[in-house]
Amino acid sequence: MTNQPLEGVFGIPFGANIEFAKFKMAERDGILDESLSKPESLIFNNVVFAGMKTNMVILSFYNNQFTKASIYITPVVESETVALYQKIGGDLNSKYYVTDKDYETYDYPYEANDGHTTTAISAGLASFSRFWNFESRGKEDDYISLSIDLYLDVVLVYENGDLMKLLSERTQQINSEDY
Repeated sequence: MTNQPLEGVFGIPFGANIEFAKFKMAERDGILDESLSKPESLIFNNVVFAGMKTNMVILSFYNNQFTKASIYITPVVESETVALYQKIGGDLNSKYYVTDKDYETYDYPYEANDGHTTTAISAGLASFSRFWNFESRGKEDDYISLSIDLYLDVVLVYENGDLMKLLSERTQQINSEDY
């Protein structure tokens, strides 16, 4: 863990309101997808992040406070998925610190370096993930996570620990009402 705080992303500090976040994303030529967005979950297209075109960016809010950014980056060619994941991970290690939370797992019949990594990932039989945690001013640490999803997007998530805990608790409460 580093002593350097994680303040936010895209020039949007954690805790900022929805209107400020929309303004900052518009500055980056982000296009709000109003048909898929919800009051506390905004989806943007056409966003460039670290020189890479994103598939989409989802900004999540708790009580009008910026809580989390999920950034989906689709490699130009599927075979470059792991290389893109490694590049972004290396960039984060260089900027913040070298994480020891770096995981690569495979389930039978797949194994590392067998030439079928992307097939294994898309079948849910291999996973790649890294985490960086940061001391916060609150009780919960803030995090950056990096992973590859089943669609072979490289997913980068920035989250405020305290607000994320509140958002998760509220989501769990709403979801449990169905029981």
